[in-house]
Amino acid sequence: MVDNKKVLAIVMLVFMAISIVIPTQVSHAAALDELMGSLATSTMASSSGNTAADGGFFNNIFGLLFDKILGPIFNIFGGKSDSTPGKVNPLPDPGSNQDLGVLRGKTIVVDPGHGGSNPGAVANDTREADNNLAVGLKMRDKLVQAGAKVVMTRSSDTTVASEGSSLGEELQARLDMAQANNADLFVSVHSNSNPDSSIAGAMTFYPSGNSSDLASAVQSSVIKRTGAVDKGTSPATFYVLRNASMPSILVEMGFVTNSAEAARLQQDTYRNQMAQGIVEGLAAYFK
Repeated sequence: MVDNKKVLAIVMLVFMAISIVIPTQVSHAAALDELMGSLATSTMASSSGNTAADGGFFNNIFGLLFDKILGPIFNIFGGKSDSTPGKVNPLPDPGSNQDLGVLRGKTIVVDPGHGGSNPGAVANDTREADNNLAVGLKMRDKLVQAGAKVVMTRSSDTTVASEGSSLGEELQARLDMAQANNADLFVSVHSNSNPDSSIAGAMTFYPSGNSSDLASAVQSSVIKRTGAVDKGTSPATFYVLRNASMPSILVEMGFVTNSAEAARLQQDTYRNQMAQGIVEGLAAYFK
């Protein structure tokens, strides 16, 4: 005949060891109390002379052991823990960890359009030249961090050619900088305008017959990053595109004539997203 007191003592020692080795959560500790109570009840029943008590006693041990203690702790037998789950961190944005290493060693010209005496499009208390420069400087910082060599056609609110120069001379001065530095890419940054103030969205232009893949990569990344209306890509004959000797694009970030988009283009967060989108698009192109 089994000495139930000895068995109870052994079981209690086993669970004391488990509680030391494996820290028990509150819900599991409650189950342990339930187990001890059940064991005590079984022992009392056995002591009263119940011959079936031994079987019930061990059934209680194993049933409670697996159902109440080990199951919740180790989540075995498909059991579902009733403990409160810990905080789950969401998966990162697929683009947030994009490898920019392919930009290392590349020479990239960042051309913030307009500047100085030529503010570009002006509407809704927004100057195109200011938006272009703010995003261009953020692009510079991100590209430098990625290991690229960056040539800025302008880093302040000035013209590139001397004041009083023609528009053709101003634009050619920007391309001359790219040519002199043997640039791998020329990226001109602009803000758009339209008489219809309801029109909004970002678009990317490329020289006819060249750089369409570069434009597509940048446009796709910009839309992904900013959520702007996707106005697609298109060939164009802008001076800085048709006369560039290297792959070149012109990014129209949004319409200053649209009040909502003009407001976004003045926000530092949105400017950062735009710059990040362009830079990631350049990296995707080189891949």
